[in-house]
Amino acid sequence: MLAGPSYETIAECRVLQMLGADAVGMSTVPEVVVARHCGMRVFGLSLITNKVVTDYNSTERANHEEVLETTRMRTEDLQKLVSNLVTKM
Repeated sequence: MLAGPSYETIAECRVLQMLGADAVGMSTVPEVVVARHCGMRVFGLSLITNKVVTDYNSTERANHEEVLETTRMRTEDLQKLVSNLVTKM
């Protein structure tokens, strides 16, 4: 988890990768900490919306358009997943 609200730097991505991270989020962790502090049970679900860039020579950069496009493409899938989960509760 990184604090955000900005994209991870290449250096941060490299360190996280060395530490074994498979994904990075900004809000899920603090939200879960607060919810658990309040005694709530928690189910976490996050959508990975952008690729990691670990090469300073790469022309790729994390960008907001990529995040919006990924979200647009996966919205229906997430809605179905959550609906199915809720019906099984």
